[in-house]
Amino acid sequence: NLLESELRTAIDAAIEKLPENQRLAVVLRRYENVPYEEIAVILNTSVPSVKSLLFRARTTLREHLAKYLDD
Repeated sequence: NLLESELRTAIDAAIEKLPENQRLAVVLRRYENVPYEEIAVILNTSVPSVKSLLFRARTTLREHLAKYLDD
């Protein structure tokens, strides 16, 4: 499906634009299904910090992908 392909490309592009620590947190959580505790160890930070990174990343992604999410 062309729309799905376009959306996937847009999502990948939006993720690439995130700051590195947010991008890593999103990829580890969303695609690798890594628990918050392990992400905290990998990023050398706390679990609340990981949750904050993910919240900010998701907010940014929502803004970048708004035209696809409006439907």
